[in-house]
Amino acid sequence: MIPETPLLGTAVARRRPLRQRRGWRGSQRGTERATQIFLLVVLGVGAIGTLTPFAWMVATSLSRSANDAMPRIPSFWPSDPSLFNYEVAVSDIPILVYYTNSVIVVVASTLGYLFFSALTGYAFAKGSFPGRGALFLCFLATLLIPFETRMIPLYLLMRDIRLLDSLPALIVPFLVGGFGTFLMRQNISTIPDDYIDAARIDGAGEFRIFWRIILPLCKAPLAALAIVNILWRWNDVLWPLMVTSDRANYTVTLGLALAGRASGIQVGVALATATLAILPVVFAYIVLQRHIIRGITMGGLKG
Repeated sequence: MIPETPLLGTAVARRRPLRQRRGWRGSQRGTERATQIFLLVVLGVGAIGTLTPFAWMVATSLSRSANDAMPRIPSFWPSDPSLFNYEVAVSDIPILVYYTNSVIVVVASTLGYLFFSALTGYAFAKGSFPGRGALFLCFLATLLIPFETRMIPLYLLMRDIRLLDSLPALIVPFLVGGFGTFLMRQNISTIPDDYIDAARIDGAGEFRIFWRIILPLCKAPLAALAIVNILWRWNDVLWPLMVTSDRANYTVTLGLALAGRASGIQVGVALATATLAILPVVFAYIVLQRHIIRGITMGGLKG
């Protein structure tokens, strides 16, 4: 047996911690994999649970027999595929007028919301004026006030400026908001001041700095804010119901909701109208989805 020399004993002592570290790293990787698998399973189950009602809605809207009797067991493929329900829905209501109104309202309100939110966010992030912090807190405080509380004063304001029963009444109250100001302020705060100082040295004004430097660097938060506002404005029913009475000014969500209610027990037609109402929002989300998480998470990098 070879006696253990001091040098050999030192080498053995060094090897043991190395093996222990390798074993610890292996166990840590196994734990991380198990955690990731668990999260994927949970998210997968949640996704299936979320998509199931929509799949059932689309399948039922394609079934002509759904107007006669609802199936006791939900089916995700219609036994009699047909576009009959959609033909009835489109023929009974002026769908093109409703879609046109919704597109005008959503596009105008979204562009205005992005512009004014970015402008006020730039002022709060890079501006220097007395009471900036207190005024920003006032903007944030508006997030705590439910829309139902502000609804009657907004209605009276629209009446006083004679915008009732018109498309501008659906646009003007939503051109700026506390959430958009907060999100843009947080993102603009992460932009280095050196860019702005260099532009000022070159003689650029504040609005030119905002338009040529700030906005191009805020594409991700602007896209996230756009899809959020599109969802809000497209799905809004209560406010259009209050300020519009002429069917020519109905949005697609309001018009289809009233048509679906009027269809009574015709479940297939009602679900067809609901499908027509949500399809544009789904397409908009698919186009802008990669910007949503990035834009919102970037807003929490700097307070």
